[in-house]
Amino acid sequence: MHPAARPPKRAGKRGAVIVLAAALVFGIGGGGAAYLLLKNEGQETQGSGPSKGEQTDSGDRTADPKPAPKPDPKPAVYKGINLTAGYHLTLGDDDVRPQEGEDGGYELSYDTGGYLDAETQDGNLVLLDPGQEGSLAACRADTRFTKNLYLNKLSKGRQVCVTTGTGHMGLLTVQGFSAEGSPSTYMTLDVTVWRNAVGTDSGS
Repeated sequence: MHPAARPPKRAGKRGAVIVLAAALVFGIGGGGAAYLLLKNEGQETQGSGPSKGEQTDSGDRTADPKPAPKPDPKPAVYKGINLTAGYHLTLGDDDVRPQEGEDGGYELSYDTGGYLDAETQDGNLVLLDPGQEGSLAACRADTRFTKNLYLNKLSKGRQVCVTTGTGHMGLLTVQGFSAEGSPSTYMTLDVTVWRNAVGTDSGS
């Protein structure tokens, strides 16, 4: 009696194990390679950015400093102006000279009543003390304001600060008065003007 024939061994099973093992090895190796590639790529990305403490175009830029204040305007000087009673001066004019009219919102007028008058809104006068040297800084600092100033308060050499409602500042220096018997009544002034000096205080 012949023994029953054994079924042939299935070679496919062994082959499948080998293929599976190879796939695992490849998968592990491939995964490691992929990990290394990704790691290297991340390092390159980090290396391409700015180093610690390095400034970028868009980040943490120091704010620009505040703009410097405007410089003081240069003085314009007009010497020996004979300001006749009933006339006025406009400090904003390129050529400061007497113009007829004493009432009408003028910047500085010599009223026939015997006084200097600052008529414009926000305009004023300040009589500086004897010996006090007039300047832009002095006129900005002194606040003993008045709208009018009678001539009996004035004498040769006295100085008067003028602030106009249009933003100019002036300094009058009295040089004299018309003589008795003169056909006209006037006062002689040296006038210094700082145009657009109001509100631009940056020193003197």
